[in-house]
Order: sequence, then structure tokens, then C-alpha cells
Amino acid sequence: MVYIRIENTEYFIGDLKHPGGSVINYMSYKESLAINPNQETPDSKNAFEEFHHRSKKAHLVLKGLPQKQVGPFKKDAMLEDFSKLRESLKVRGFFDTSKTHVFYRFSEIFSMFFASYYLLYHDYYITSTIVASIASGRCGWLMHEAGHNSLTDSVAVNKILQKVLIGTGLWCSGSMWNSMHNKHHATPQKIAHDIDLDTLPLVAFYKGAVENNRRGSYSSEWLKYQAYTYLPLTSGFFVMFFWIYYLHPRKIIRDLDFVQGALVLSGHCVRTSLISAVTGWNLSTSYLFLTLQMFGSGMYLFGNFALSHTTTPVVAEDEHPTWVHYAFEHTVDINPHNPLINWFMGYLNCQVVHHLFPSMPQFRQPEVSKELGKWAKKWDIKYKVIGYWQAVRECFNNLNEVAKGFSDTL
Repeated sequence: MVYIRIENTEYFIGDLKHPGGSVINYMSYKESLAINPNQETPDSKNAFEEFHHRSKKAHLVLKGLPQKQVGPFKKDAMLEDFSKLRESLKVRGFFDTSKTHVFYRFSEIFSMFFASYYLLYHDYYITSTIVASIASGRCGWLMHEAGHNSLTDSVAVNKILQKVLIGTGLWCSGSMWNSMHNKHHATPQKIAHDIDLDTLPLVAFYKGAVENNRRGSYSSEWLKYQAYTYLPLTSGFFVMFFWIYYLHPRKIIRDLDFVQGALVLSGHCVRTSLISAVTGWNLSTSYLFLTLQMFGSGMYLFGNFALSHTTTPVVAEDEHPTWVHYAFEHTVDINPHNPLINWFMGYLNCQVVHHLFPSMPQFRQPEVSKELGKWAKKWDIKYKVIGYWQAVRECFNNLNEVAKGFSDTL
């Protein structure tokens, strides 16, 4: 039987239709399978708490699952102390959402889109494109937070806001994004689990990527130059347009998600019409100009996404780090106390904090990083905090180093 373990209880999930899809399988085990002869089955307590912090339904479902008591459960002093830290942060309001902050974030996006059309009306084509590209990208940052249910206290409202932001701003599906991104959060940098590592044939982020490539296809000639193609071609063109014209529409159609489909269509049509209205261009030219903006959004989004994870070590399929070690050892924080970087990266520069506490409103995470540094030092855990340009250099140096390996062996 398939189960997950939370402290002293095993919950059997073989018949459970998990709303989050297959991500639960990454935290589950089989009774007949020994995880490690010298190690107990890993506890999924932290993952459950963070993924379902605001969901009353999830806790009711958990209680209703077939279960059995096991034990004695060997307590880990570090994890116990981490739970105390989390509870302290919760009591002090770090998990509280802010309507004022939500209003500011939406107002900012609306203002940027308005500015882009104003600039376009006055023939500032390049500046307008940059502003619109960043505005769409910031829809992605805010959608990401709604998807984690850290934007408002209501799970239902978060899902609606996510659909609106990702549909109109990025022409994608919130459901598709959730199914992909939650797998990454459950097991970051783990081979065959973290979908962010499944990037061939377009790019290889780590040595051994070809051997673990489930598709089997790649081009050694292409990979030689991946550091140069990553931003403009991989991020801006291939991934972005594969998402918006195939992967996400396919998900919407399969799910018969009419609301998300309507929002995506409005993103295509309304924005095209607005460009046509302020420029006098025909709809074809206006839409082509809009796709140029989405190209810029792809570089902005995926270029920044790559900075916090891709240079960290990967986790083998048979390894099972704790929730805490996943976050500290397989992600980094980038200038968490620099307001400009916080804004530009939509607070996703605080990735260690975010992976530890994904249900925490992200604007609170820079402050939490100060405490986290002291806590990590107490337990002799390396907490990597680097500058933005250092992160950029490390990211592209890593792409180059991996490419050299392909050039030598393929």
C-alpha cells in the first residue's frame, strides 16, 4: 500500500484523488519498499503544513484517510527547532496576508500596462515593449504567489486571482503551472522528480543531464552554445511560445476549463485590440508586436527563475533530504535586503525562505531572512546569500561548464 508519513501516523493514499495531482507521490512510499535500512521513512509534516497552510479541506481529508499509528518516531532536534521557529514566525504575524500589499501589487501592474500603451501612443516603441514585457512578467510573479495561497487568506480567491493573472498576463493555465511548480517545491533539484531539471533538449543545467534525459533527444552542437542561447532562444522563444501555444492550451482543453480559456483568449484579443487602437495598426501587426512583448517577458521570467536553483547540487533519486536541507542546500537567496532586487525579482530572490515557507506572503520574507541566517548558523547549516550579478555570473558560468562537458564527451 502507498502511504505518506506525518510524525507518528501513516496515511494510506492509494485511493486518494489528490487535487494537486501527482505531486503527492513524491512524498509517498510503499510498505514493501525499504527507503533506507538505517533510516526511518521521511516525515512529510513540513511539506503538508506548507502546501496546505490555509486549506481547511486538506486537513479534513487527511483525518478521513485510512491510517495507522507507527513509532516510536525518532525526533530530529534540528527539525524540532525548525518547527519552533515556524510557530514563532506564525505567532508574530509573518504568515498574515495584507490587503494593502495586494492592492499595491495589482495597481502597479495596471499602471505599467497603462504606461506601455501611453508610450506606444507617443511612438516610444522600444520603451513601451520593455515596460509591457516587465508588466506581463510581474503578472507571473504575482500569479506565483496566488498559486501558493500566500496572497490572500482565501484559497478560492487565490485561485481566481491566479487564473486572471496568468490567463490575461501570460496566456497560460494556472492549473498547469501548479502541477509543474509544486513538483519542484516538493523535491527541488531531485533527478526525475523536479520538473525544472527536465529541460533537454533545450538546455542542460547539470552534469549527467543527458544520462537522466527521459526523452533521449539532444544535440551536442546546440548544447555547446547553451550559455548564449539560454536567454534569447530557450527562455524568450522556445519555452515561452511552447507554453502559450501548446502546453498550457492543451491542459485547458483537456480539463474543459472554460473560465481559464476565456481569460487566455481575452489576453490575446483585448491586448491586441488596445495596441491597434493606440497605434492605428491592423490587428495582424498589433498581434505581432504583442508577441514581441511576450518574448521579452519570457526572458525576464525564465532568466530570473534560473538564478536561484540551477547552480546548486542535484539530488539523486534514492536520496531523501529533509525539508530544511532541500531548501538550504539546493537553492540560494539573492540580495534579500536590497529593495530594488526584491522588486525586480518579485521577492523570488528570497528562494531559501520561500522554499522553507511557501505559504508565507513573499513581501515578508526579506525580514525573515535575517532570522534565518542566525538559525542556520546555530545548526551549522550553510545559508548561501549572494548578490544579483554574482548569481548571474554563476548561472551562466554553470551553463558554460556543463556545455564543456558535453563538448568533450559527445
